[in-house]
Amino acid sequence: MQKNNLASFRLSEEKAALNPYAIMGDQTALYFSYMSDFATIAKMVPPPLVPIAPIVSGYIAHIGKPSFSEEYNEAMLGVLVKFGDTVGMYPISFLLSGKGAEMATYLGRDKTGLPKKMCESESCIQLIQEGNVVRGKVERKGVTLMDVSMKLGEYNNPMADELYFSPAPGKKTDGYSFYYSTYMQPDVNGNAEFCNVNLLSNYVQYTYSSWTPGTVSARLQSSVNDPWGQLPVLEMLGGGFSNNDLEMKELKIVATPDAKSVMPYLMTTRFDKSALI
Repeated sequence: MQKNNLASFRLSEEKAALNPYAIMGDQTALYFSYMSDFATIAKMVPPPLVPIAPIVSGYIAHIGKPSFSEEYNEAMLGVLVKFGDTVGMYPISFLLSGKGAEMATYLGRDKTGLPKKMCESESCIQLIQEGNVVRGKVERKGVTLMDVSMKLGEYNNPMADELYFSPAPGKKTDGYSFYYSTYMQPDVNGNAEFCNVNLLSNYVQYTYSSWTPGTVSARLQSSVNDPWGQLPVLEMLGGGFSNNDLEMKELKIVATPDAKSVMPYLMTTRFDKSALI
């Protein structure tokens, strides 16, 4: 394996959109959480992260004022993990659509290692409110991967309030997320190999303009390209409909795991089946 050139090119502080302090401003989002199968979760979390709970969290969002692109839509599924003594969210899959989706996908994958894919059209991620009901749908390549409905008013289970750190208008909450950045290059025979895998820790802070609890029902399913239905819905905990700003305040490398131990977990969340045949 050829070693990387040690020379580097660092962006100036003026190029803030490409630096870690990114802002996903004016987010309108449907957040939800549910109990799932812990053994299945454990099979989807790469080392050295350790899964800690049989809980899956997700969202379907419109990001109105990102600092790094035009507005876009985004959906995510993630699980709770621990690295050392730090607890955080490990996002398993993202999908994006809309005017800013291309740039948000490239920056998410290249800078932070987020497992992001794009949908074919802006309408494949929808978030609609009708009275006290909010519905979010996520489709890709003809398959409905997520269909989530929320009746505003109260959580399915009161523990959801603790899970979300009791959001309220004007309140700030914070926490950590973990991502794997990867690098693919040709080996001496021209075959693709992955090297220089880094585990990144990202400290984030939410500032809430609004948060309304909700009773949630959700249906998730997989396609040949996107395994979104692998984590079964055993019991809904609830969620919230919110407007907020999310600031990614600190991004740093915390480990350099062996590519052979990590990459098998990451392939289907980053590439479609046509690229893996």
